[in-house]
Amino acid sequence: MKRRLETAAAEALRDTLSQISVIKVKQINVEQHGRVDKALIARVEIYGHPHVMVCKLAGDCSSAHLQRSFLELKKLQARFPGATTPVLIAPELSEEAQALCRDSNTGFLDLEGNARLYLDEVFIVKRSLPHRKTLPPQAETLPTSETARFAHIA
Repeated sequence: MKRRLETAAAEALRDTLSQISVIKVKQINVEQHGRVDKALIARVEIYGHPHVMVCKLAGDCSSAHLQRSFLELKKLQARFPGATTPVLIAPELSEEAQALCRDSNTGFLDLEGNARLYLDEVFIVKRSLPHRKTLPPQAETLPTSETARFAHIA
């Protein structure tokens, strides 16, 4: 399950970044940091300048968990010299979680199609519409002249 989330997160990040012509994705890897922590590290070029995105995967988007994730991202960000952007990636981020990311100057990306990434001179904002499928109510069939005739006979 976690491996599938890592793969989906890397693919979503690659897809989002590839939509911007001035960003060239060099590599996206899952790297081990510490005994347990893994992070998605994206190395890109923006207008020919190197940039690193340090991404943390979050399955739980509660306020307390997000605050912990922001601290871990800041510590991880300090390990990389140069231009670095912290990013939180989750399957789905509520409006509240997105606001917490903005308040902490952390970029975000969710697998529902929402994103907010600030990379030097490039600012990416994507917003998806809710996926609500409403089916129309079942309509009664209207009698045609032939079915009306059979109904009248019966």
